[in-house]
Amino acid sequence: MATDPSAGLQGIDPGAWDQLAQAINEHNRDGEPGTTAEALKQHYIAEAQRFEDQGVTPPQVTQHLSGEADKWDPWEIKVIGPVSVYGGIEFSSGEQWVARAEVGIKLSGKVIWSEGFNLNSKLNSISWEKSLGVVWGKLTVGIYGDNKCLTVNGEGCYWWGKWHCAGFNETVGCFG
Repeated sequence: MATDPSAGLQGIDPGAWDQLAQAINEHNRDGEPGTTAEALKQHYIAEAQRFEDQGVTPPQVTQHLSGEADKWDPWEIKVIGPVSVYGGIEFSSGEQWVARAEVGIKLSGKVIWSEGFNLNSKLNSISWEKSLGVVWGKLTVGIYGDNKCLTVNGEGCYWWGKWHCAGFNETVGCFG
């Protein structure tokens, strides 16, 4: 049975929803409708209750890399409940390969944080730890091995009466 929202959200600062809605609206692309704190909260409650009813499912790559070099290539991993991580990469091959990339965290399908970065043969991975109101996580993105495989690993959590967390270690595609 789904937890009552007042119990599931107990301990969350009500202002967190305004901050998360603002973050989502800052990440919206031109022409996308904005969101309100209340709409985000209601969508989150529905997803958290649905996840509680269905039980834990393992993290899942929902969009893999195509492996084509020199073009923007997106990917996404559903981590747990309403939390997913996503990114995109443009890989230029060679002995001194270089990759231009972006990663981010989605809450209920909406981007709440993103960061652009570069990887190369000398600096092949980068890590973050983020706490964003009802979401917490660690994320490492790197390119490894002779096949130049993009691996994403870490842990993602969301709050619903307590922290619900899942670790993940996924190879989303290779360029070699």
